[in-house]
Formats: sequence, C-alpha cells, structure tokens
Amino acid sequence: MSHYDDIRNRICRQMIPLPILFCEDYSIDHEGLAKFVAWQMENGSKNFCLTFTYSQLDFVTPQEIVELATKLMEVICDDAVFIACTGGGSVQMAIDTVRGFERAGAQAAFVHMPEHCLQNANQCGEIYVRYISEVARQTTIPLLAVALGVPGTVAQPALTPQLYEELCNIEQFIGIKDDIYVLDNRLALTRKFGGRMGITGGGMFSQYIHFHHWPDQGEFSGMHNPKRGLRMYELLDDNDYLAVLKMMEEDSLNAPVYPPGCHWMARNNVVYYGMGFAESYQMRPPLVSATPQQAQAIIDDMHTKPLAFERVTRS
Repeated sequence: MSHYDDIRNRICRQMIPLPILFCEDYSIDHEGLAKFVAWQMENGSKNFCLTFTYSQLDFVTPQEIVELATKLMEVICDDAVFIACTGGGSVQMAIDTVRGFERAGAQAAFVHMPEHCLQNANQCGEIYVRYISEVARQTTIPLLAVALGVPGTVAQPALTPQLYEELCNIEQFIGIKDDIYVLDNRLALTRKFGGRMGITGGGMFSQYIHFHHWPDQGEFSGMHNPKRGLRMYELLDDNDYLAVLKMMEEDSLNAPVYPPGCHWMARNNVVYYGMGFAESYQMRPPLVSATPQQAQAIIDDMHTKPLAFERVTRS
C-alpha cells in the first residue's frame, strides 16, 4: 500500500471541520483551537480539516493558514489525520501554501477552487483540474479537490466524470469534499471511483448513511459532541438504521438557536466560546460579531441542549 492509499483509507467516518477562532485584537486564537482539537482527540475523533467556508479562509492570509497548520500539527502529530486547505489564490500561491503544509507535517491538503475558475463558468472544471495538476507537479503531499457546482447553477457539478478520470491519474490525488449535496451525484461518483477516490460530505448525515459501508467515505459530524457523533457510526456498523434515524431526529430538535440578525459564522464562534475553547467570540472584519445579547441567547440555549453540547463551560 502506498502512502497516498494509506492516508486516503484513514480519511473516513467522523470528520471534524475546524473553525478559525479570533482573539479580541483579531489575531488567530491558536491556543483555543489547539484545546478544541485536543479535546476532540481525547473523545475519539481521528480526522480534522480546514475548509474554505467553515474555517473562514477568505478572511486570513496564506501565511496565517500555514502558521495555523503548524500549531495544530503540534497537537495532532500522527495520532490523527489533518487536512489543511488552500485559500483559493493564484496557482503559485497555492503551491507555496501547500509546501508550507508539507513543512508543518500535515497529512493532506484540500486545494480549493480559485476565484478565476469561478469567473469562467463554461470552463471552470477544466481550469480547476489544470490548477490542481500544477500544484501536484510541484508538491508531494496527498491532495483533495473540493467538488463545487458550476457558478450560476443550483447543482450542476463543475467536475465531470471525465475530469475526475484526469484527477485520478494524478498519484497524489486521493479524494474530494462533496459540496454538491446531491445524493445521486455522490452515488454515481462512489460507484465509479470507489476504492480510488475518497469522498467526505459536508454534514448531511441523511446522505452519508447510504455510503457508510463503501470504502473511504466520511462526513462532518460530532463537532459539539464527538462521542455522540461516533456512536452513530457504531450503530451503522451494526446496521441499526432505526436507531441512527432516531438520533438524527433528536439532533434536528437540538440544533443551536439562530438569534435574528446573527450570521451563522458569528453563531459558530459564540458556540466555541460557550464551550470554553475560544478566548472571545470576536469575528475578524468585515464579518460582524454577535452582539452581547445574541451571544447570551446562544449560550443560554446551549445549556438547555445537553444532547447537542457535551460541554458548556460559560454561563
């Protein structure tokens, strides 16, 4: 088994997307995020990643992303898999960033679709494959793509089966993050490329249950209660789908509250503050932070939902 096969096989089941937390002075809260990752690992999580949207990468510099990856790898080492993520800039910027991830010891990296791809709707998939190919030519770390829709469409994949064939000819390419969220699309890709290309979904467990017994399939889950998330995978191992559906229904009833006017990213940072990891719930401008009233409403709500939040330390 090659190194690339080994990393692809390890990226499965529960995947923890990492937020970027900020201090009051807008600097990155490295200590808070390191504490969150350590807590997740203590509770059984084995896969972590940065993503362009959830991790707010368009509000940090490539140098900050590399520094963050370096700090996180001091905690993760080789006890789990960490997938870093580029910020979608020029191909040279992506190459330099991925080389930084290599120096940091990250096990893999998402190569996010750059802005110039999104501005060419008719050829965005082809441009993206050339972009990834050039990054792969000048780096050695396992690489994953982010499967996005064609700009201006609801769910037309930018990457066609033929383009996936091209990616699979790149030894470093090991999988994708599915941002299409169309069940039939993921099913077609799994049937055609299963065993060669891993797929991680962005948090739709209702779709993941169809793929649990296929190789190299993962899903965002367990961010606020890792043991509960892991329990769902154990139940799927036993084919106890009814118990999983019951847990999914409970989770939908225990989702964090959205105060009116509060952006979901701002709410997320309040949640990690309420869990006791973040120093503050400050957002980096131009994102707007939650107001003290909104933050208090979120934290009060967290205390009423122990199924969703295994840990709440602030009142």
